[in-house]
Amino acid sequence: MDGENQLDHKELDFFLKGNTSLDEVDPCPIKWLHLQNWKDAIKLESLGGPFEGLLENIRGYHKQWKHWYDETAPEMAPMPCKYSEKLNKFQQLLICRIFR
Repeated sequence: MDGENQLDHKELDFFLKGNTSLDEVDPCPIKWLHLQNWKDAIKLESLGGPFEGLLENIRGYHKQWKHWYDETAPEMAPMPCKYSEKLNKFQQLLICRIFR
């Protein structure tokens, strides 16, 4: 992907490191989601573009996200809020990363 200029280096950095910030964040409003996963979601949303509104979608559709999260193979199931349609395969992998 990098050789074909299809790789966003900010997205790759997030994939490799997640949110490494030591900054405090608001408590996670979703009981089943760990704080580090929430911090990763905050970082991913900050990349902008197709990830704008991610936190709002997770908050607003947390039951659908929980159902997807509980799938045996969530990477093979359609993502809530049509993220499977909006994102390329690598970006979908980033969403999987914040939940897994």
